[in-house]
Amino acid sequence: MTLRVFKHAATMALTTTVMASAALVGPAGAAAATTGGGCTGPASKQACVRTVDKNGHTHLVFDAAFDAINAGADCHVRMTAWDDTDGWPWMSEPRPCGEGHAFTYDLPNPTPGHIYRTELRISPARSDFVFPEIVTSPSLTY
Repeated sequence: MTLRVFKHAATMALTTTVMASAALVGPAGAAAATTGGGCTGPASKQACVRTVDKNGHTHLVFDAAFDAINAGADCHVRMTAWDDTDGWPWMSEPRPCGEGHAFTYDLPNPTPGHIYRTELRISPARSDFVFPEIVTSPSLTY
């Protein structure tokens, strides 16, 4: 009889553990937990990556800002949004540094478990960004 009681108790404990685990995970399609992200760089050249809730759906927003304080005549700037997990980039068109720029890219379908970052590239001469100054945001794991 004691063996039956232990078997029943073990079954109940296992069932309770499985149900508790399912409650922690939540319903399918729930937003993934994110870590990291934020901004880096001085106010004149910043790169940022963050999550934004849009009507209950999580988007990633990649931002970069550039203020042409000491930019040369042939200076160019561009932003790249990176998925470092699979190497996917989205690049803006190069823009002349002569005026300030604000770049934004919205990713409506980030992949859980992937690592994302924003990169601001500043090239003193339009040389296809061979030797640019690079400002990189902190990585965000989605």
